[in-house]
Amino acid sequence: MSSRSRTPPGPGDAQGIQRFINKTVPLRFLGEDLQVSLSHGLFSSFDVDDGTRLLLKSLAQRVDLASLESALDVGCGVGVIGMCVGRHAPRARLLLQDRDALAAAVARLNCAANGLAAAEVECALGFHGLSEQVFDLVVSNIPAKAGAPVLHAFFRHAAGCLSARGLAAVVIVAPLASMARRTIQELGCVLVHSEDTAAYSVFHFTTGSALRETDDQREDLSPYIRTTARFALGSAEVVLETAHALASFDTLGHDLELALDVLDETAAQLFPAVPGDDGSDPTRTVLSGSSDGRSVLLWNPGQGHLALAAAAAAGRSASVSIASRDCLECAMTARNLAAQGTRLGGVHRLPSEVELASAAPAGSVDLLVAVPRPIPRVPWQRDLVESARRVLKPGGSLLVVATSTEIHRLREQSRGLALTATRKRGGLRAVVLTRTVQP
Repeated sequence: MSSRSRTPPGPGDAQGIQRFINKTVPLRFLGEDLQVSLSHGLFSSFDVDDGTRLLLKSLAQRVDLASLESALDVGCGVGVIGMCVGRHAPRARLLLQDRDALAAAVARLNCAANGLAAAEVECALGFHGLSEQVFDLVVSNIPAKAGAPVLHAFFRHAAGCLSARGLAAVVIVAPLASMARRTIQELGCVLVHSEDTAAYSVFHFTTGSALRETDDQREDLSPYIRTTARFALGSAEVVLETAHALASFDTLGHDLELALDVLDETAAQLFPAVPGDDGSDPTRTVLSGSSDGRSVLLWNPGQGHLALAAAAAAGRSASVSIASRDCLECAMTARNLAAQGTRLGGVHRLPSEVELASAAPAGSVDLLVAVPRPIPRVPWQRDLVESARRVLKPGGSLLVVATSTEIHRLREQSRGLALTATRKRGGLRAVVLTRTVQP
């Protein structure tokens, strides 16, 4: 499964994303004034960070941007570095990638606002989906929380997709600088420039003798995999591969435990028994694409625990679709579903609960399971309810786990959805809301 998504903006996208913007700040680069919109839901929400500024300074001083024919910004965030490069590389094909769909949407907004509407912005894991493309410049503000395997893979991928004249230019936090320098040298790359501050280091390097890679090598998820662990999901026990950068990699979080308990307790209500669900009736065998199987949709599925439990509750013919802001969540959940033989309906990388309404045909979903990730000052409850009312079948259900306060606000917005189950544990609450026939 490709861990990337080109999502060209629709007519209302810019207006919809604006509500996630908490401020717009000025940025001057090579004598040109730019405007950068920032979000509380993304890295560096109050100003352009010092690491980005250090990398931009090195690019301005040492790289002939005007001569570039192609440039790639990996982990672009709100798009600052790629946007600055693009403004001074008028002939360049510009591609920005970020694994967070909200970041990609804000980067797209910033590019358009600064005269770069033609820039390509993808929600993708770094370097995924590039095929045979090579670039004259690869830039990145490497995330501080990247583990050693991911860092090594990043430098290997960057070196492997440079053109004959290509240069990679990155900034990394000071505690990881020695590892970065060592990795660049071990790969056979040529380090052409470095500079350090107390907090950051910048490295410019060329391919040197580093090896080219195939698409399969670039898109291998192995660097993200932390472990293979056994989890009890209701009455069943399953083995999942888990990723470094996602929660519940070795033990279940309290929110997942609560949601799994409610799902287990209400399974008979959510999915009434139908002859043949256990495979005993051959007339109920559902082939891929058949319309009489049950449909489950997960919002923010994490490593895949809830998706697997919901699939088991829905029956062997169920189709499970997943949606998240995070490409890595989508990739890990799809991987774990495939390992268990679960039929994957669709994978959707979406900025928010608003777009969740587009993840399934109207009135097609039996169960929507949501684990919201709130952004400060941006209520999600109404958006989730409206999306649920659109995608759920009459009688279909929405299972949500969140803090008790957030669930109280959800209940205030839940017209057309009747409360059919609730359970509280600590400061968390999980509820099941069922769509009425006449919402």
